[in-house]
Amino acid sequence: MKLSALAEATGTSTASIKYYLRAGLLPPGAKRNQTTAVYDDTHVERLELISALRQLVGLSIEQIRTLTDVIDDPQAGMLDVMETAQLLAGGLPPLGTAAQAAADERTAAAEAKVTAVIEAQGWPDTPSAARAAATSVVAELTELGLKVGDEYLQLIARAVDMISDSDIEISGSRDRVAMHVAVGTHRYSRLVLALLQLGQTSHSIARSGEQPGR
Repeated sequence: MKLSALAEATGTSTASIKYYLRAGLLPPGAKRNQTTAVYDDTHVERLELISALRQLVGLSIEQIRTLTDVIDDPQAGMLDVMETAQLLAGGLPPLGTAAQAAADERTAAAEAKVTAVIEAQGWPDTPSAARAAATSVVAELTELGLKVGDEYLQLIARAVDMISDSDIEISGSRDRVAMHVAVGTHRYSRLVLALLQLGQTSHSIARSGEQPGR
């Protein structure tokens, strides 16, 4: 299809498509001649991914480029694509950056707690940005004087294990998988947080004996 047809098929303006081409987010089309390029379903999927990341997840162009660079890297595996999409959508820093360095500077107690959770759940244990982020959060809570007990961590781990196992979908192209993971991480995270707040509010009401709005 030509550029105009691609724009119509995806609901994206031709100006935006040209910008994504210049920015390197969208691969160039196949040259039909010196003045005309044609596009296919892979371009449709990429534009749908970009649209979802911008409108639903709220990522910047630079953040989207970080993900598309991984998608287009033949040396990167599907797990790399999924992890990058998850981190960007969840607002977590990539492995090996300041967050990882900060975690290394704190006590090993947080690392031990996270390791215990992983072992108890039987999760495959490997260095990852998600593991580093969990360690960093536990360490931060401890430094703030907020108790993070082993039983509480195990309780949370059991709950999220059921949730995380049910919303993973790794079929389709790399763009489709990236979109599913990014949008799913963003939306499910908001849902889990909202339900947590709802539960906390309900328990507070029950314990206080007060009715809302009074």
